[in-house]
Amino acid sequence: RLASQQPLLELVPPGLWDLLTIPGLGSKRVRTLYETLEVSSLSELEYACHENRLLELPGFGPKLQANVISGLHQVRARAGQVLLPEASQLASYWLEQVGQWPGIVRAEITGDVRRSAPLTNCVALLLGVNESPDEVLARLRTQSSQLVADWSHQQEGLAELTTDLPSGPDLKIYLCQASQFAFYWLLTSGSDAHLAALRLRGLTDSEELQNASSEAAIYERLGLPFVPPILREDGEEVAWAAGGQLPVLVQASDLSGVLHVHTTYSDGAHSLAEMAVAAAERGWSYLGIADHSQTASYAAGLTPERVRQQWQEIDSLNQAKVGARLLKGIESDILPGGNLDYDDELLAGFDFVIASVHSSLRQSAEQMMPRLLAAIRHPAVTMLGHPTNRLLLGRGESAVDLQLLLTEAARHGKAMELNANPHRLDLDWVWCRAAKRLGVKIAINPDAHRISGLDDVYYGLLMAQKAGLTRDDIFLFA
Repeated sequence: RLASQQPLLELVPPGLWDLLTIPGLGSKRVRTLYETLEVSSLSELEYACHENRLLELPGFGPKLQANVISGLHQVRARAGQVLLPEASQLASYWLEQVGQWPGIVRAEITGDVRRSAPLTNCVALLLGVNESPDEVLARLRTQSSQLVADWSHQQEGLAELTTDLPSGPDLKIYLCQASQFAFYWLLTSGSDAHLAALRLRGLTDSEELQNASSEAAIYERLGLPFVPPILREDGEEVAWAAGGQLPVLVQASDLSGVLHVHTTYSDGAHSLAEMAVAAAERGWSYLGIADHSQTASYAAGLTPERVRQQWQEIDSLNQAKVGARLLKGIESDILPGGNLDYDDELLAGFDFVIASVHSSLRQSAEQMMPRLLAAIRHPAVTMLGHPTNRLLLGRGESAVDLQLLLTEAARHGKAMELNANPHRLDLDWVWCRAAKRLGVKIAINPDAHRISGLDDVYYGLLMAQKAGLTRDDIFLFA
């Protein structure tokens, strides 16, 4: 019987079986999620919860959504990899714990988390001691609890200790002499490519470098300025440093405002006024509202009538100077044929238009690229939103020719979004760097659906820095 059913089973998207591992999700609810929201993976489900998409679905509601989120966290913990926010939290927690261990004179976060990697399966810390690292390690093994009992590996000059955390990723702890802390902090922070580029410039394990007082002193000895940890990825940053071309990285203070914010007009949790006040509290002078367009019925997308109603409320709030100045924007769906969601007359009334794909995400490149290129060429479009449609740890990228897309964006003077939601971080930092080369501006947008979502700008800023972007590379509303 199973053999006869095999052709039918092959028609089921593989990710749907993963959804059935979440408590409370039976086959009927999984089918609803797939047919209504196109959810076919755990990350798509997590993102749908983040946007409160389950609240109004038949047979769902607030309680079930909360249970689903809890179940997702449990599944993620078993998977090993974690997003940057969780990795940072874990690193900070364990940094505080190990800093209290006997014999530790300095403790710092290192590895992927120090470089702000979007994903990691390892949280790493470096500990400096005044005694022999091996002696401290031996004492910890006898005095500490289960965590230490699982540690295993050592190498000369550096004691390396690894264990699985209950919350998912590995915890890797390095111990070194405090006098050699700067040297080993550099070695454990940089990617393989970064370290290889430094070795070509003379990085060795010489006594002079091992006992350097700071990382800056090591770079100086190599004839280089200090390279910020967030840049230490592919080796290109070493060439920049050698040529005196290290960029002055964009900072939070450079952002006078942000775009792409949802409100209760569509699927957001807070009103226009509440978001305006929250933006002002963060020091922003403007906030770009971009609720969903009418085709996004699952997200209460705005009809033309409701667009005009929202414009009137924005005018009233701005006149009363309630919080940050609100800009009239829209996140317009790019329809399967390449059209936008409103007629040109209505589109011309917005301060900005973010064009995004929310349906038929798995089209072939031959189908997807004409949609995106048509949007890029539309005179009303300001930028593309989450250009590849990826969800980290879940949904892969759509079939997008990014080099062609960026070239066309440069030709038409359009920006690209760096969606700062840590589930997306789309455009990826590697392609943000390519956009910079072509002169395409990057908009660091939170895609916030609630007040707390505004703070995701922090993660977008980190990715912009990783790409080597400066203030001049960022799309800012005049």
